[in-house]
Amino acid sequence: MRAELPGSVATVEDWPAMLAAAGLVPSGTPTFLADRPAPLDGPAREYLHVSLTRRRDQPAEQLDADDRAVLDALLDPEAPTGILTRPDAFYLTAVTVHTARAAGAR
Repeated sequence: MRAELPGSVATVEDWPAMLAAAGLVPSGTPTFLADRPAPLDGPAREYLHVSLTRRRDQPAEQLDADDRAVLDALLDPEAPTGILTRPDAFYLTAVTVHTARAAGAR
């Protein structure tokens, strides 16, 4: 995506180094884990359904027919294999946040 921008430069995403190069002082890199084991409750299932719907719809032209069929089956609210009803559905994700402060700030 960035390669298409004018003047873009390929780089390794070393966020602490990029923050320092921008004149900031890196102050931490915590990672937050969300682990919701099966069976999921209703709100978690609804979240997954919305998330999978977005994934299916956004790159629709990039998905091949088999992948789209799998997503369609997972999103079918009536199917026993759908994300809203299957007993083995779980949610596991990790998010890393790189923080920095202005030079001289306390």
